[in-house]
Amino acid sequence: MSGRLDGKIALVTGASRGLGRAIAIGFAKEGADVVVNYLNNEKAAKETANEITKIGRRAHLIQADVTNRKDIQRMFKDAENHFNKIDILVNNAGINKRGWFEEITDEDWDAIMETNLKGPFVCSQEIFPIMIKNGGGRIINISSVASQYHGPKTVHYAVSKAGLNSLTKVLARYGAPHNIYINAVAPGLILTDQTREEFESGAAEAIINMTLLKRPGCEEDVVSACLTLAENSQNYMTGQIISVSGGAFLD
Repeated sequence: MSGRLDGKIALVTGASRGLGRAIAIGFAKEGADVVVNYLNNEKAAKETANEITKIGRRAHLIQADVTNRKDIQRMFKDAENHFNKIDILVNNAGINKRGWFEEITDEDWDAIMETNLKGPFVCSQEIFPIMIKNGGGRIINISSVASQYHGPKTVHYAVSKAGLNSLTKVLARYGAPHNIYINAVAPGLILTDQTREEFESGAAEAIINMTLLKRPGCEEDVVSACLTLAENSQNYMTGQIISVSGGAFLD
């Protein structure tokens, strides 16, 4: 049985847990071989890789810090040497530190911007020559609905993701002549291991009430959007921000 991503090589940053793990496994289920990037949690990354191999696809683990250009260059070189090409890049690695406007320190701001905005910029800049050489590719940036309704909490996070949305649109202009499609997925409140505390504390209720559907999303909702952007049958969408938020944001 053929899959939507048969023959494709995908690299997912921050794939050891949460949405990155779900996307990596979801891509494998549709036929892709996957480079699993992680920063610190090697055990969790190996679990992601094991799930991919159980599906019958190949997985390759690469530890790299997406805020460090030399690490990124090493990661792509390693991935190319292992799989000969990279068809799909998912810029998923991201961090958040909740806090109100007046509580954010310079260190908080810099850390968020380094990972959430500089990371996807450098990864995209470094992978463009690889994709151009291969005749094209897909870049999917994982944004957030916080970028669309602009906070109000975690100002630095919302701003970093709004910057990522702008980066998506700008890069789409550069990618179009080379058959490189660049889009972003902006999830709302998604139930993952990283958001479980919000649900258990009751903090998620206000966000759920903002949605039209009055319920949180699940990882599969985000994976589905990413698959649509990654597969070859989608060849006329670029520079778009796809809000997977249950109607929390209407554009």
